[in-house]
Amino acid sequence: MKKKTRAPIIRAASEKQQKETERPKLLVTIVERGKGKEIMKLYNEEGVNYHYQTIGHGTATSEIMDILGLDSKDKDIIISFSPESLIDELIYKMSDELRGVIDTKGILFDLKLTGVSNMLAAALSITAQNHDNEGKEMAEMLSESKYSLILVSVNQGYTENVLDTARKHGARGGTVVRARWSGDKEFENHHGITFQTEKEIIAIVVPNDIRNEIMDAINAEYGLKSEASAIVCCTKVDHFAPI
Repeated sequence: MKKKTRAPIIRAASEKQQKETERPKLLVTIVERGKGKEIMKLYNEEGVNYHYQTIGHGTATSEIMDILGLDSKDKDIIISFSPESLIDELIYKMSDELRGVIDTKGILFDLKLTGVSNMLAAALSITAQNHDNEGKEMAEMLSESKYSLILVSVNQGYTENVLDTARKHGARGGTVVRARWSGDKEFENHHGITFQTEKEIIAIVVPNDIRNEIMDAINAEYGLKSEASAIVCCTKVDHFAPI
């Protein structure tokens, strides 16, 4: 008798499934502290209604903060999931008719997902079917992506050093989230690298033409063999817009 195998919980969508259901996207919104609830309420009204919220710390210089009229570096970070058409439509509207509806300054950008849990995929599919949107048309009106998201994991105490290096090569600033290293000790033993438990994750959105220069500079000065033990990676941003 053959042993039954359980279907995978998370898997990449097959070609057939991609035709039947919309590809999901992840939308990241970074706004001033205390404005997260208003942003999520607005998104819910636009059909994007699956969110996570956390707290970050902005790193813009005092000069940039004065220009933008910002009073605090503390940030609300909203991570939202939705079908591609709804995200595309929302970003277009946030850059046009919805810009300024929420009294805050910040940025938003989206990332394409290649896999998602079955139940979430089904829920997002129902959301798209029930929402009368113009996502496909909006997507055509949005400009081609020219930005990348750089993520840097670094030991606490080295964040400003890393950001200073990024700024020297063209970055405007970033957002910092506290984290903890919880990897396998065998990784440290095998590679001869000691990881400090307390970490900070730096998220920096930059134009593609300076991405590699910034990543190389950070890795050269603060890479894994240094006391900062920085790990640097990046991914393509589908669309980017200021709020």
